[in-house]
Amino acid sequence: MAYTVLIADDVRMNRTLLIDILKKKVEELIFLEAANGAEVLELLENNEVDLIILDLIMPVMDGYQVLNTLKKSEAFANIPIIVNSAIHEIHSIEETLKAGATDYFTKPLSPDDMEIILPLKVKNSIRMYEQQKTIKRYNDMTVEEIENATQFQKVMLPKSKNFTDVDLFIRFEPCIGIGGDFFDCVEINGKTWFMIADVTGHGIAASMASSMVKILFRTSLQHGDMTPGAVLTHINNNIFDFMDYSGMMVNNYTTFTGFVGCIYKDILTFSNAGQPYPVLYRNDIDKTIVLEESGPLVGAFENLHYEEHAMTIHHDDTLLLYTDGIFCNGQKSDFANWPMVHEYLSKNGHQLKGREEDFLDHMYWFFHMMLNTNEEDRFEDDVALMLIRKK
Repeated sequence: MAYTVLIADDVRMNRTLLIDILKKKVEELIFLEAANGAEVLELLENNEVDLIILDLIMPVMDGYQVLNTLKKSEAFANIPIIVNSAIHEIHSIEETLKAGATDYFTKPLSPDDMEIILPLKVKNSIRMYEQQKTIKRYNDMTVEEIENATQFQKVMLPKSKNFTDVDLFIRFEPCIGIGGDFFDCVEINGKTWFMIADVTGHGIAASMASSMVKILFRTSLQHGDMTPGAVLTHINNNIFDFMDYSGMMVNNYTTFTGFVGCIYKDILTFSNAGQPYPVLYRNDIDKTIVLEESGPLVGAFENLHYEEHAMTIHHDDTLLLYTDGIFCNGQKSDFANWPMVHEYLSKNGHQLKGREEDFLDHMYWFFHMMLNTNEEDRFEDDVALMLIRKK
């Protein structure tokens, strides 16, 4: 593969000398020549250049101006530049390196400079640039894949909508654009089924696992007269049936907390697999009830059985489900702050009706300001919030 080196020097003999040296010591180089800084910029507009050897003292536009111009350009900022000058003052070397020059040498060149030093500087600079381009190419591919996966995950998640017996409101904020938190809600034969889950880990792998959970959730509901506990049991069994865990840690792939509920007429039936306790707001008496029942994580052990519980749910009652990202701030083992969710709903539940989406937004930013310490407007863990209001 040939690499293009642009040599900028106002003295033709200097350019010829550099070309002769490099032709003998470095293979597969193509050379472009510029007598001043303006010609450098013109040549860059029409050629792909892998390295610039830049004289500092030139007419029209000197090397300092060229260096500063290129480092401010998105198109040319990463091209390595070896500064070449007869100036020996240390401040000149310091200023060009501060401005972004890759390397520096002075003229006249010594025999060692011509035989060893300059060819090595050129080889190293070109190699570094190739590595940067490779990293950028893979980074661009990764960003594109994450964007595609993010769009796919958005399609897989339910939207806020009206069902026959309930209204659904959601907010999902993955910490890195795509995540392992998951929720779903579907109406089957007059029953409203819903699930919220938190798959171990973040990113694309966790998102793939959460997509599998949704498929298993929807599939389990097709198996006759299911109950929430039976749904979790079915999902857990199928994980071990479908996955080959030989040589890998189960917990790194498909272990997750989950809560499955079903609303039929005035009865809420539910089963919990390690998910933070949901909170029910009783509108008629302005009171919150914490659903303090739980069970083992899904995907941790084979042949588990999940218990289920039932309670009456009234008109305009609202159930809040959430993942631990809202209160843990990335510290997965720290559940000390979860009562704050209960307290928040107790104080603000009266504002729910007709303002559910505003409520979720306010709750998200309230906990962000209370618990989040990073400088970005994101939690350090995925956050999923889900409100289900009984009609």
